[in-house]
Amino acid sequence: MLSNGYTGIDFDEVPDLHSVEDLPAMRIVAEESIPGLVQGAINNYAAQLFAFAKRISIGDTVILPIRATSKLAFGVVTGDYKYLPGTDVLNHVRTVDWKRTDVPRNAVNQDLLYSLGAFSTVVQISRNDAAYRFHQILKGADQDPGARSEVQAPASATPSNDVLDTDQAIANDGFDILRYSKDRVLGRIKERFAGHRLEELVSAILTAEGMTCRVSPHGADEGIDIIAGSGVLGISAPTIIVQVKSQQTRVGSEVLDRLGGVVSQHSADHGLLVAMGGLTVQAQAKVSAQRLKVAVWDEEEVLRRLYKHYAVMPEDIQADIPLRRAWVIDEMSNPDHVGIDV
Repeated sequence: MLSNGYTGIDFDEVPDLHSVEDLPAMRIVAEESIPGLVQGAINNYAAQLFAFAKRISIGDTVILPIRATSKLAFGVVTGDYKYLPGTDVLNHVRTVDWKRTDVPRNAVNQDLLYSLGAFSTVVQISRNDAAYRFHQILKGADQDPGARSEVQAPASATPSNDVLDTDQAIANDGFDILRYSKDRVLGRIKERFAGHRLEELVSAILTAEGMTCRVSPHGADEGIDIIAGSGVLGISAPTIIVQVKSQQTRVGSEVLDRLGGVVSQHSADHGLLVAMGGLTVQAQAKVSAQRLKVAVWDEEEVLRRLYKHYAVMPEDIQADIPLRRAWVIDEMSNPDHVGIDV
């Protein structure tokens, strides 16, 4: 979708929708195209198909959650509905001018992140001044500005037989509880481990992975937040110089250059940059060229390693990030859920 300049839905059983004029007709198409559906599923799928083909307008903002990278893509719809025939392709598409394709999830405040977790393929997000807030991010804002105080909440939700609002979609089909849980934990880390304290969390994770760490004191650190090494003294190979950036904005290539210089200056084996807000495009390219010398952890990698070693984290970290393990059904493996979040 990103490389071809469109957004699409994966209802490959459903034929060309150009001739479908209204929602009742779309219900007939859904029922005939996907045999065996109960009435609720027919209404649900028909509403999504009708919204995608007929209700989305040129100029609307579209948001695509990208599960592989845990990023969000923001674009503007530029064309009417198209049907692309053939197999192994998305048949139902709308052309999109993708403005931003690597927005960190933490750029969006928690209330709208919840809305982005709906399992339904096509939903309309109308809660909490969403259109304005998403438009600001689309235009380049690093952070969701939140709802404007002068904007009133909608008096009522959209009727369930029309365009699906996220609240209704979540009530009908549920939402991605695993992604929601990750977002909640990342929100807690952002709240409790800003600034220097994030270095303590990273040090605890590295310690759990068998390293001996020394955290630099507050103040001028000459580009060194943590020194980690093997062995009792923490000076055996591999030795790692760590720089930690807790801000939610993306880190540029100049930070990588400085880290590389410090690694060479101190004859360390490797450098590690922890960038909770991710990297700029230029910095990502530089990491690829230096991947044997410098590694980068973004917020997802920090979270993955925290989960892995949570049982041995210090008590103060466990107190600030209280987690418990629970088993849930993996709804994303359910073949009844078709399509891609749009």
